[in-house]
This record gives sequence, structure tokens and C-alpha cells, in this order.
Amino acid sequence: MLIRLRYWTAFLVVGGIAIGVASHWNKQPRHPVSFSDSAAADLSLGSGSDGTTPGGDNSETARAATGADLLSRADDIVTWTRVVGAGDSLSGLLSEAGLDTDARSHVIRAIGSEFDLRHLKPGHRLALKISADGFPEIATLEIENGSRILATFGAAPSVQRLAPDLDSVRRAGEATVGSSIFAALDDAGIPTRFATDLELILAAAFDLRTALNGGEHIRLMWREYRSGDRVVGEPVIDFAQLDLAEGRYEILWPGNNSRRTRIFKEGQLVQVFDQPIPGARLSSAFGLRMHPVHGDMRMHSGVDFAAEQGAIVAATQTGKIVFMGKRSGYGNVVELDHGDGIQTLYAHLSAVNEALQVGQRVAAGTEIGRAGSTGTSTAPHLHYEIRVDGRPVSPLADTRLRDPGNGTPRPTKSLALVDSLQSELDRLLASSG
Repeated sequence: MLIRLRYWTAFLVVGGIAIGVASHWNKQPRHPVSFSDSAAADLSLGSGSDGTTPGGDNSETARAATGADLLSRADDIVTWTRVVGAGDSLSGLLSEAGLDTDARSHVIRAIGSEFDLRHLKPGHRLALKISADGFPEIATLEIENGSRILATFGAAPSVQRLAPDLDSVRRAGEATVGSSIFAALDDAGIPTRFATDLELILAAAFDLRTALNGGEHIRLMWREYRSGDRVVGEPVIDFAQLDLAEGRYEILWPGNNSRRTRIFKEGQLVQVFDQPIPGARLSSAFGLRMHPVHGDMRMHSGVDFAAEQGAIVAATQTGKIVFMGKRSGYGNVVELDHGDGIQTLYAHLSAVNEALQVGQRVAAGTEIGRAGSTGTSTAPHLHYEIRVDGRPVSPLADTRLRDPGNGTPRPTKSLALVDSLQSELDRLLASSG
């Protein structure tokens, strides 16, 4: 009798102490098979609209072997994949794949050691390689922007987070507003989420929805990320040109390695905003809003940035650390004092930079922590505030942290960048027409 001992070791953090946890699982497979990391990397995540791969074995016998969407069978190994839908849990998906309670438990603990399963959401993709006896050989969970959690259960079990290997493709589109900006983008085949991006970035200047009367022209340029022919993650807007009744607005969002947003009106630089996470996008504006946890209207005293767990958070300007620690609702917090009664606050951090201490002066761009979901939070993000004499002000509208000494961009340099992006936008629209 051949008995295989399967195990993986994870580290759980309890009260700041790392504890090694070894899991053991004995099975008697028909044909022992061991997969290397390179083999695991070849695990297909499917390309069909329903999460399945065309051409797979879809016979009733094959379906019975896994209890779910069987994709292919080779050498007694079944490949199964599914796009996570609304209300799905990892345990439920593994059950659909035909795994028993013991097998599900091992896969959940393995993936959970690298990814907070409370943040599983629609659009993520689960893929499994399952041996003929129902034993999972490989489990892959593709999360935001193509990142993957890869768990192998062979002779050398491991769990690792893999960076995405994606191609960036730049696209462009234009639309004329009729009933709403959302409908205009939808009719033009432009990602409708950009309506929210535009509203949030312009919120400190005016309410975009009420400023549109119909007939306004919008031109946009964005990036999407692809794995082969499949678009992965959300598209990212780079540049927008809006022709409104009061004039032309041009917006330059920060690239992956930039922390600065610029807004122009009629060729004049009217707003510059330095943010704590390079390339991050606003997910909530300053002001009254429906609270995502408590469900009532409350003042949002800062702005939120969507960010992956562990994204580097940097000081927006030079200042002195006046607080590092936990605060009710905010979770892990770092506060900086910039003089003249001005402070910045960075909240919901998963960790703070242990090399720093209260009273220390830090330069703009210094890493002060990592993005997370501590405190009252529904998902990883960064809450960023600017306070003047203890009173929150809009981080996008207030200019007291931005003066020539703090690196305000030269108008000629910014205008040259606008011209370059407009030329690229013109080229892309001409080629698509």
C-alpha cells in the first residue's frame, strides 16, 4: 500500500507573533503525481464567458467525477476553473469542484495564508488540478489585476503570491453627452466606471453631473491589461479632455510610478494633488456620503484610495511624525505635522514602518506604512486626511501643502505633458476610426 503524506506550512500572525502551523493529509492516490512550480504556472484559468475553457470534456461521467465544471482530463488529472460570482465562497466553490471536507480545509488554509478570504469577490478566478482520487494537486486563485495565489500540494508543498504577467494596451474613445455621462460612455463603448473617476477627481471643483446639460464632448485615454486575449482587472484612466460650457478641462491622472494628479482649465494649471500611493485611484470623495458599514449619511473627513493589501503608503509632504498607533474606527494610523497647524493622517494601514518613531522628521515620499483594512473598513484601501487647526479640509481642494518649496510642477513642463498626451489621444482615435 502506498501512502502519501501531504503537508504545507503557513505562518499565522497572532498578537504580532508568527506561529508556524503544519497541516498533514494522508491519501492513497491511484497514480502518484508531483507538480513543479513551472507546471503549476501553466495551469489555465479559462477563457470562456462562464469561466470554462472551450473544448473541455463535458460528458456526464466526467462531470460526476468532479461535481462541477470539468474543463479537461489528462493522465487522470482533472482541470477545473470557475469565475467567482456574487455570494460565492471559496468553500462553496471547492465543494462544487467535488472536493471533500478534508481537501477543502487544506486548500482554504493554504490560500488563506496569503490572501484574506473575506475579500474574495466577483471576478476573481479559481482554478484547480485534481487527481483521479479527488486530491487537489494545484490550486490557483487569481485576484485583482492578475495577481495569483498559487498553492501546490505535491512532494514539495508551497504557497506563494505571484505578480501578474500582463501586457498593457493603451486605448482611447470619445463621446457626446446626452442624458448622462454614464449613458454617453456606455453608448461609445468606453468603460462606464470612468464616469465615477471623473466625478471624484472633479468633486472639489464642481458637481460634474449637474454641470452637464447635454451636448458636451468628452475624449478619454486609458490602459487595459491583458493575458493573451483576456482583459484582466479594471481599466485605468490616464487622460481626459472635457469640453464644458465654462471651458475645456484636461485631467492627467498619475501613472504607476507617479503620485501627482494635474487638472487644467483652458490651458492653465488650476489644481495639483499629491497622493500617498503611486498610481492609486480615488474611491471615495470628501464630504457627506452614505457610510459603507453603518449605512447612514455621515461626513467623510478625507478621501479614500483603492489599493491592494500591502501597497506602500508614502508621506505626501515633509513633516514630523506626531502619532503612530491604533485609533478607533481608523485602525492603524500615522499622523504627520507640517507646521502652520497643518497635519496629514493615513488610516486603515495593515502595518506601519517600524524604522520610524514619533518625533522623527520624514521627507516627502518616505514610506510610512502599508495599505490595509484595519479599523472600520470593508476592503483594503487608504483613508487620507488633511487637517488645518484640527478641522478636516478637502485634500483635493486645499492648497496649503502645495507651494514652490514643495515641488509644484512648472507650468511649461506640465503643458508639454498635456500636449504629448493629446497627440497620443489623437493618434489612437484616428487609428481606431
